[in-house]
Amino acid sequence: MDEIDKKILDILREDAKMPYHKIAEKVGAGTTTIYSRIQKLIEEGIIEKFSALINYEKLGYNASIIIGLSVDPDKMEEVAKKISEYDEVQMVGITTGAHDMVVEILGEDTKTIGKFINEKIKTIEGVKLNPGSMDISFFTEIYKHTHGIKLVK
Repeated sequence: MDEIDKKILDILREDAKMPYHKIAEKVGAGTTTIYSRIQKLIEEGIIEKFSALINYEKLGYNASIIIGLSVDPDKMEEVAKKISEYDEVQMVGITTGAHDMVVEILGEDTKTIGKFINEKIKTIEGVKLNPGSMDISFFTEIYKHTHGIKLVK
C-alpha cells in the first residue's frame, strides 16, 4: 500500500459515494487507476464494505450511552457475543480498564435504554450485578464519532 492508496482510503472514508473521476482529480491519477486500486483494496480485505452514516437523532433515537460492565472471566466471550446480537447495541469491546467490557447502546430515550439494560443486559449469565460492577454514562453531546483514522497527514 502506497500513499495513493492511503489518499483513496481517506477520501472514501469521508465520502464513499464519491465518483471515481472525482477521486482521480483529488489524487492526481487516472480514473482507471482509481478503479483498479479500489478493486485491489476490496480483494485484499482492506475495504470490507461501503456503508451510510445515518443521523439517528433525526429518526427519533435521541439517547446514546456507554456502559462499563464487569463480567465473569470464563463467560467473557459468551457475554460479548450475546450482547452483540441486539440491534440497539452499536459497539461491544473487551477492555483492560476498570471494567471488563464496554458497550455502546442507542435508543429512543433514556427510559427505553434503561428498560433494555434491565431486561436484556442484566439477565445475561455472567454479567456481574454487584455494586460498582456496572457504570452507565449518557452522552449529552457528541463531538466526534468515527470508524477510522486519517491515513495521510
